[in-house]
Amino acid sequence: ECAPLRNMLCIGGIAPKEQLDMIRQGVHTIVATPGRLQDLLTKKRIALDLCRYLALDEADRMIDMGFEEEVRNIMDFFKHQRQTLLFSATMPAKIQTFAKSALVRPVVVNVGRAGAANLDVIQEVEYVKQEAKILYLLECLQKTAPPVLIFCESKNDVDSIHEYLLLKGVEAVAIHGGKDQEERNYAIDGFQSGRKDVMIGT
Repeated sequence: ECAPLRNMLCIGGIAPKEQLDMIRQGVHTIVATPGRLQDLLTKKRIALDLCRYLALDEADRMIDMGFEEEVRNIMDFFKHQRQTLLFSATMPAKIQTFAKSALVRPVVVNVGRAGAANLDVIQEVEYVKQEAKILYLLECLQKTAPPVLIFCESKNDVDSIHEYLLLKGVEAVAIHGGKDQEERNYAIDGFQSGRKDVMIGT
């Protein structure tokens, strides 16, 4: 029987001491945001001497959000040959340029048809006037069994819709980058456990 894998979450909002305690015990996998990982590497809290794999998920979003320099800096900390896995929903010119410079003889794997929707998901588009959206959203929720995810364009929209749904008696939680880690954990735990029916996020 294999020993269980030890995984570490390395993101802002978690006390560095907790992360350092885990590192001292040894970990197999680190799931990290570029900023926090670069910080720990620069301060020599962790080393990538034995690391052989680097996975970049949502690479297009990371580059769009300005994390390209941090990602390249992290790559420089690898001492030996590594395999890099880059996952991206889209392949704009910026990502293609990054991939050509950061990867060695990459193999491209396309899943499904580019730009095509998942055939297992029913998608409906409703045209609603701006002032009627919030009322229509409530109507939709009353006809839809939980769990329900609502995505918004901004943090302000998330907070406004969350407040409105709470006033209407909907068991809802909100999650976005403006909330601290404890609030985000509370939202995710409540939604995953089924205690909360709706989660609103960016």
